[in-house]
Amino acid sequence: MEFDVREDGTPFSPNFDDVYFSSENGLAETEYVFLRGNGLPQAWERREDFTIIETGFGTGLNFLATWKAWRETQPKTSKLRFYTIEAFPLTAKQIY
Repeated sequence: MEFDVREDGTPFSPNFDDVYFSSENGLAETEYVFLRGNGLPQAWERREDFTIIETGFGTGLNFLATWKAWRETQPKTSKLRFYTIEAFPLTAKQIY
């Protein structure tokens, strides 16, 4: 899988001619589209366990934003399970 970073720091996929997330504020975009769009964290309120299944891991930003929100809103004893199906995974070197 080809991976590039544009001059403005935005991760870009030449294979799909598309960015992985907004150059303006990728985290804010993820919080709005993925978290709020799926009704999270309200959906996991007062639940000790919660499972998410996502198609397309990309750079992992959805996972990281979800994990951050989970840690900020849930007791340490609760469990989040986050499964992802990715047809074109990036390497650890590309993500890091």
